[in-house]
Order: sequence, then C-alpha cells, then structure tokens
Amino acid sequence: MDTQTISQLQSQVWLRDLFADVPSILFMDKFMGEGQNNPIQVITDLTKKAGDTVIVPLTVKLNGAGVSGDGELEGNEEEIVSYSFAPKLDQLRHAVRLKGRMDEKKVAYNIRTDAKDKLKLWWAERIDREILSKLCGDTAGTLTASTTFANTPTSPTSNRQVFAGGQSAESGLTAAMVMDTKVLDKAKQLAKVTIAGVPRVRPIKIEDGAYKGTDQYIVILHSYQISDLRKDPVWAQVQRDANVRGDSNPLISGAHGAYNGMMIYESDLVYTGTDGAASAKTARGLLLGQQAGVFLEGREADWVEKSFDYGDKWGIAAGRIFGVQKTKFNSVDYGLITLSTCADVASTA
Repeated sequence: MDTQTISQLQSQVWLRDLFADVPSILFMDKFMGEGQNNPIQVITDLTKKAGDTVIVPLTVKLNGAGVSGDGELEGNEEEIVSYSFAPKLDQLRHAVRLKGRMDEKKVAYNIRTDAKDKLKLWWAERIDREILSKLCGDTAGTLTASTTFANTPTSPTSNRQVFAGGQSAESGLTAAMVMDTKVLDKAKQLAKVTIAGVPRVRPIKIEDGAYKGTDQYIVILHSYQISDLRKDPVWAQVQRDANVRGDSNPLISGAHGAYNGMMIYESDLVYTGTDGAASAKTARGLLLGQQAGVFLEGREADWVEKSFDYGDKWGIAAGRIFGVQKTKFNSVDYGLITLSTCADVASTA
C-alpha cells in the first residue's frame, strides 16, 4: 500500500533515532541485560562473528555427600553435570512505501517522521510479542501471526507449571479458579525448591531502589489476572500495610505491586486462550528468575531508503537480525514458572 512522501534525509540519522526510541516503549526492556542477573539475558556474540546459533552452557551444582574421616576420596570424585541449548537468530524487516513527491504538498505533517514513529511502535510491539510468546510457550500462535520467527515456542514443562484451584492442567480450570496470592505463593515455592535434580529458579538480585540488595522474582500477569488479584483481600491488605512508601513504591516505578519477594507487572501480551473447562478463558502468567530467556543480537539494525519511479517515490525499511527463546536445559524450562488461571473477561468487570 502506497503512502505519502517527503524529502530525503540522511538514513543513518533516522536509524539512530528509530532504534534509540524503541526501548522507551518496549515493555520487556526493563528485564533485559547482558549479565546473568536478568530475566532476559542479551547475548551479542554473533554481532562480531559469523553464525546463526549460540551454544548456551549450564553446569549443575554439586550434590554429592563427600567423604568423611579417612574414607577414600580418590575414585569417589563427583562428575560435574553440564547441559546446553542452542537458540537461533534470523533477519526480520518491515517497511513502508511512500506514494509520491506530489503528495508532500498536500499534507502539513512530516511524513518521514510519521513513518519512523509507525516503525518504532511496530518494532517495540513485535519484540515484546516475540519475548512473551516464547516465555509463555504460546504454541497456538495467539500473540502474533509468526511466533515461530527464528525459534519455535515450546510448551511449558510439567514440573515448571502452577495451576489455580489445585488443578494439574489448564483444561481443568473453571471460572472460580482465578489469580490470587495462593497461586503466587505456590509458584514461588516451586521456584525455590530443587525437585528431582531440576535446578531451582534463581531470583534476581535487585541493584537499586527501595529493594536494593534483596532477591526478587519478576511476575508478569495478564490484565485479566491482575483484575482478579486485586479482588484478593490478602493482596489488598499487603499493598496497604506492607509496601514501601514514597517514590520507591513499586507502583510508581512501573510494577503493579510487590508480594512475598515478587515484583508484579502487567501486560496484555501474556498468553490467553480458551483452554479451561467448557472452553473457559484462561491466562498463563509468568514468574521469572535469572536467565529465563535469551535475546540474541546478530547484527545492528539498519534503515534503508530506496527510490522508485525515477526518484518520485520512496520506500523506507528497517530491519535487524535477532532471535528470542526461552531457556531450556535437559528438556526442562530453566528460569521460569508459568501460572495458569481462569480469567474470564466477564468476571473482571
């Protein structure tokens, strides 16, 4: 579809402006960083060398009993168990095409600026969707038409799932089984306990603000789940009586609230489906610890302007090479727990 045109400016200036602005509206940006102490670890290895795959290693802590007294240690050493997973990256591009030079005379606004703003919003929403679709295990493709970009989403593993109402599958959830503090408590308990050799989910070490020096999990819930959580009297009392006052309150810093070592955030891009009993609407929230997912950066973004029809028309394209995937070792979700509840729209009114 052709749109309108304006005079050409230096492409690199617009490139810098576009991808400098994207993080300002990117919901998941606050959870991304190059160190391990982030829910989404950014890996830039492939920006400097060829390849489309990164091998991410994990070694499991020692669990042996050791040798006491003069017992023989030689021959009783413990083997370090290691795993790895291999997320991929790919190229993603999007563009707008301007209608023609004459149309510049018909409008009062700057069409190049409008094109940049539209691409900025598209990129921010697309990256948020890519990250949350992979973390939620959106194998049904409800968040975006192309959840298989670079990496295919995988379903939550059974030992990393919590269901409301004591259920063992989303298909058993009924309208009364909604998000509350009991679900949050159960998710944290599961995250902190090592079960059958599965590593626990390591919390994020907060480095600034009122919670500096504490260990916190990041919880991202769908707006429907947030509405149900607010009806829980335990949640309401904790927010009134136990939360931080003033500018450091998590509600002011962008979180919806804090509870039992968990910072609660809200996003309408969290997976929803009709997976409950009698096709009831469900939502699949997330508890995230360190390295719940990875974001591979393969090449710096580019901005290309191309002339058509002897210079009368211009097209503007912006692209980057990247990949997102949930961290998984030994076929088990590594740094997250999914929180499945019923979240019928009517019940949140």
